[in-house]
Amino acid sequence: MTPTTHVAHARVAPVAAPGPRGLPLVGVAPRLLGDPLTFLARAAQHHGELVRLDLGRRSMLLVLRPDLLRHILQEHVRNYEKNYGQIAELLGNGIVTSNGAFWLRQRRLMQPAFHHQKIAALADMMVGEASKLAERWEPSARAGRALEIGAEMIDLAQSIILRTMFSTEAGAQSRQIGQAFGAILDFANGRQFNPLQPPLSWPTPANRRFHATLAFLDQTVYGMIDERRRSGDHGNDLLGMLLDAEDAETGERMSPQQLRDEVMTIYLAGHETSATMLTWLLYLLPAHPHVERRVRAELAEVLGGRLPTMADLPRLSYLRMVIDETLRLYPPTWILTRRAVADDELGDLAIPAGTTIAMSPYITHRLSEHWENPEGFDPERFTPERVAGRHKLAYFPFLSGPRLCIGSSFALTEIQLVLATLLQRFQLESIPGYPVSPVAKALLKPGPAVWMRLAPA
Repeated sequence: MTPTTHVAHARVAPVAAPGPRGLPLVGVAPRLLGDPLTFLARAAQHHGELVRLDLGRRSMLLVLRPDLLRHILQEHVRNYEKNYGQIAELLGNGIVTSNGAFWLRQRRLMQPAFHHQKIAALADMMVGEASKLAERWEPSARAGRALEIGAEMIDLAQSIILRTMFSTEAGAQSRQIGQAFGAILDFANGRQFNPLQPPLSWPTPANRRFHATLAFLDQTVYGMIDERRRSGDHGNDLLGMLLDAEDAETGERMSPQQLRDEVMTIYLAGHETSATMLTWLLYLLPAHPHVERRVRAELAEVLGGRLPTMADLPRLSYLRMVIDETLRLYPPTWILTRRAVADDELGDLAIPAGTTIAMSPYITHRLSEHWENPEGFDPERFTPERVAGRHKLAYFPFLSGPRLCIGSSFALTEIQLVLATLLQRFQLESIPGYPVSPVAKALLKPGPAVWMRLAPA
């Protein structure tokens, strides 16, 4: 999971690409903040796959073409670095926010923790937490009661990340931690495209809340790290793997600050994104009965009513295609940015150093040039034959190249195991009068709420 990035404020000569007209001083920022998905889709429709977006004192280039995305994310990745603002105060210099040699060192240190075998060792924890949720759902299912699925998935994802990272149970503190992360992400996202925000150093009520929330998270995470180090038993969870991680060349281990930064990053990536994806999936399946029937038939054939294991996942191929199609339509990371370090060219377009580049999986995943019936829900787009005939960067929910999300395998494993556990026991049905549509904030969530009625499967 990758949170939305922050747009640099430095003045850079605007690139000579077409784009929508904006207002004096603020450019298109009000439209981008008001309804970003509709605005970006129309901008792409009217101006093509390279669109200049003026944001008052600065501008950025929206890049949607897969071949140019490959240029940025794979072929010239060193020239396009991440540039985070407020979110960097939360994540610090972790694997998501860092660049250059430090990022490469952290990536090498952390990669073993996300190896297939390490994730397999955590799979039983994921299934165990999903099974606990299923037990709690049983009375509601028998009574035909409705639940707000978004909140349920947040609680489940927090339980899973607490178990897999800290080997602890979810409780009141975990909910407080989750609320704190959500508040900071929404705060940072609100500042992303707004040129009129006051500096973080100003003691506005919003800034004071931001710093107080960050202080609470720091105190909590450092406390967990210190307790584990004092105990002398690092454990077999994700935190233990990070504590044991050692640089093969120097023998160095992560400092407390580095551990804090990576714990913050993994916690953020490990619950909010997974919860969002699970909510979308549980909402979309009943809306497409033929797809749901096929998923349930596959689960019955492969599992026969038992709990899933990591070894079952390769045989749940249709379920995986459903997940990929959901990620195509509603990628949690709906927009991200990079900053050009040196002058470059994208196609025939000159890119001055300092230019902010925006990329939107949500828009690229819906371009009719690359997707037939792009608004339709068709999991069979992801059969091996159809994938082979499509540009690899037409689909990039977890990015691509060296900065491919390190936790993508963890997230996909979690989602498949949770769905296989819950769908064997429950049928979910949408409730009329509660429409759901994508809400683009820090992540692309279904909203305003996802109320669904439970019944036994």
